[in-house]
Amino acid sequence: MILSIGEILFDMFPEGRRLGGAAFNFAYHIHRLDGPVRFLSRIGQDPEGQAILDFLAERQFPVGDLQRDEEHPTGRVLVTLDAGGGAQFDILPGVAYDFITLTPAIEQFVKEDCDLIYFGSLIQRTAQGAQTVRRILSLRSSRTKCLCDINLRPDCFTADSLTFALQEADVLKINDEELATLALIHAIRGDTTQNVAALMARFDIEMVALTRAEHGSSLFTGGERYDIAPERGLQIKDTVGAGDAFAAMLAIGYVRRWPPERILKSASRLASQVCGITGAIPATPLFYDRIRELMTDGGEHGE
Repeated sequence: MILSIGEILFDMFPEGRRLGGAAFNFAYHIHRLDGPVRFLSRIGQDPEGQAILDFLAERQFPVGDLQRDEEHPTGRVLVTLDAGGGAQFDILPGVAYDFITLTPAIEQFVKEDCDLIYFGSLIQRTAQGAQTVRRILSLRSSRTKCLCDINLRPDCFTADSLTFALQEADVLKINDEELATLALIHAIRGDTTQNVAALMARFDIEMVALTRAEHGSSLFTGGERYDIAPERGLQIKDTVGAGDAFAAMLAIGYVRRWPPERILKSASRLASQVCGITGAIPATPLFYDRIRELMTDGGEHGE
């Protein structure tokens, strides 16, 4: 089973709000693709928090690890889109997910039943958030792997938090800009392959997924590099949540021990399909039917 730790919030678009947050998007995709997942987050005791509970109940998403906060509001992000569908984010501070706490139920789960833990950089922007993540990761057994999805947002990360993430990651998901930032922080010089290889060697990372926008995506593992071109003819609505979708399929493929080519193809496909909708979460569960078909392509090999 997979544990996702982090933010759930409302993305405030010019035309209205949509539920989002990288950690939630990740968990929601896994849930819809029939993967067992637990989601640890925190929402306010406010109308927005209730709207989240109603949304999740309607879609039968598990909320047993969703905490309520009487002092801090539900998270919000102000989103602006450019002409190409690219997004800029203004992430409001001092919100409920900054104050996630470790519960006895999560402690027991991490010690006994967890196969993979997902976390990102945003949840570590506060001292309490960083402490909670570190306590949870310190509890995991040797068989429990970590997937870190670096999401660099202004004023929401430090060099120390990024270094910690690299030290803990068995699987790392980054984009071109994030790779450049990590290489700069750690004084690594070279081309893309050399920079990734240096990070993997320095921090003992087993697998790195690199998304490269219009250049497609790459997967690095076992000393090999695998590449896939972007999907042709895709009508992009916006790119919000595409990376989270990619990370979700990356986690599924990694846990199920799929071959690298299959992981990359499936992750790229899901991310591309999310670019074809508005926001990060599909309006209908039917969205996932074709994705499930792709997941079964190639039979049971590698599972």
